[in-house]
Amino acid sequence: MVLNVKFDVNVAFPAILKDQLERSGLDFRIGDFGEVELFTEDREKIAEAKEMLQKFGIHLVDSPKEQLVQKIKNVIAEMIEMDQMPVSKISCYIAEKMGMNYSYLSTFFSEQTHTSIENYIILQKVEKAKQLLVQDYSLTDISYMLNYSSVAHLSGQFKKMTGLTPTVFKKIIAIKRDSA
Repeated sequence: MVLNVKFDVNVAFPAILKDQLERSGLDFRIGDFGEVELFTEDREKIAEAKEMLQKFGIHLVDSPKEQLVQKIKNVIAEMIEMDQMPVSKISCYIAEKMGMNYSYLSTFFSEQTHTSIENYIILQKVEKAKQLLVQDYSLTDISYMLNYSSVAHLSGQFKKMTGLTPTVFKKIIAIKRDSA
């Protein structure tokens, strides 16, 4: 039997992080947008915690530049995981959540990642669309959930990013399920 897994990253991530940090014996506080404050200077314990968390795809980021990029990515991930994405301008949403000027954030993000925030958002929306297609959501529902103006707009971005239409992607997934 093959089952699909559905999870809420906003619930799963903090639970895994908390569980693993408690196991490490570190004193900590989990803040907003994936921030973790460690109350120790013990480099060895921190290194052990980093190694343990990497097994779950969680990486502790040290440099201030990497931290700001990661905060922006976390705000985008939180936004995309909402049941319904905000209808306000995404730039306003990100600036408000970060408490910073969007023009600065956009320029900084592009300099550090060599892609724009807008392109990164499209990539993340397409990844979310893939997850939803695997879970048998309709293109109309996905388009609505990800705040696309139309199914055609979603389909166009999906094809541009993956080389496949959403329909072909869904057929490939169905074939893989049937052969498993």
